[in-house]
Amino acid sequence: MNTATTSDTATTTTTAAGADPAPALSPSALLSDLGSREDRARGFGKASSLPADSIPLLGGAPSEDLLPLAQIRHAAEDLTADPSALAAALQYSQSPGLAGLRDWIGRREGAEPARIVVTNGAFHGLSLLFDALLDEGDAVIVEDPTYPLIFRDLQHKRPRLVPLRLTESGFDIDALEARLVAGERPKLLYTVPDHHNPTGYVTTPAERARLVELAERFGFVIVSDNAYHSLGFDGPSLPDYPLGSDRVVHVRTFSKVLGPGLRLGWLALPTWLVGPVTRLRANQDQHSSVLVQAIVERVLGAGSAAHPAPGDGPLAPRGFDAIAARARTAYAERFDLVTSILEEQVPGGIEVVHRTGGIFAWVRVRDERIDLAAAQRVARERTGTDAVLGRYFFWEGADGGSGANPADDRGALRVGISHLPPERLREGAERLAAALSDTEARG
Repeated sequence: MNTATTSDTATTTTTAAGADPAPALSPSALLSDLGSREDRARGFGKASSLPADSIPLLGGAPSEDLLPLAQIRHAAEDLTADPSALAAALQYSQSPGLAGLRDWIGRREGAEPARIVVTNGAFHGLSLLFDALLDEGDAVIVEDPTYPLIFRDLQHKRPRLVPLRLTESGFDIDALEARLVAGERPKLLYTVPDHHNPTGYVTTPAERARLVELAERFGFVIVSDNAYHSLGFDGPSLPDYPLGSDRVVHVRTFSKVLGPGLRLGWLALPTWLVGPVTRLRANQDQHSSVLVQAIVERVLGAGSAAHPAPGDGPLAPRGFDAIAARARTAYAERFDLVTSILEEQVPGGIEVVHRTGGIFAWVRVRDERIDLAAAQRVARERTGTDAVLGRYFFWEGADGGSGANPADDRGALRVGISHLPPERLREGAERLAAALSDTEARG
């Protein structure tokens, strides 16, 4: 009785006031502005529906047979055998990362450890930088084509994008400089300088020097996202953008060599950015996993955690550079395997402009009659494979507008060559070649 009376009273009071009760919010109305925004990656990165026996050539992950399984196992055993070290690895730690790991990174980067912040991989590092540098409407220079998921990360800030056109012969820096002289004032330039994703292009020393000069002259930051720096087919890559400039940031990751499941990377920052980035990082997740950092320290032989693992025989590489050298040799062989099959079996063959390193092949089909979108449908539905259409990597469409023209793939595909052993890659490449040769794909 009391409950009914209370309910009736509330209803009477509301009616007497002349106001209707506010309707309950729908689930979609609960989303924030950020949570309800459109995905600017335009479908890139979404898994396609393929049968269980498919061999997709999409991957940006290292091959299982090239992961340093023995080294990580020995490092974990060494850590867990030391109760005090294990207890420390299970406690809170400092936001920039463990001292031994930062010392190792600092020596590698040629920078003071105080300028190093350990992150949960490269994408996390980029998000921290964008939080520290960008407000809505700020101009950001992006390579065109480029890594599409950068658009997904940048959309949090709603910047205004300024394309830096990348052709087969290099960047159109003259066009960029003309816009800067005319008054364009970007906050940052996002670039993948070594073994570019997707094209494989390596930014030349002259281009790097000129872009640093423009950054210092016009006041923007160069964000060098160099995930593939250690995977050059012909050995060590060129020096990265110089950290002697206070307009340069390095974004790096252990993912492509030691394994993405570690979720570990780093930022090498100019001194003026260390405080803001560290503060933002402390306010988000405090620090990267201390346990993972401690294991990686031991794999690298970093600082006081240096305990060389015995390995599993003479073929087990020791240290980061040895692990990377083994991987890049294997990836060079797999790159050549995939591209040679496509060249031999696709009508008219293919063209590979840049064979430099990394984990992808950017291939152009010579026969202009081949409809790549139709070939992809055939590959998914009939041959059990897939590759990424070129359209996803271009910011500007063929008509010059923003957003890639959905009918324009520039005759290119990005084919993953790193994530599968050679025998599986061979079969996947043959399936892709069959799809590109299909009458439906050739129009």
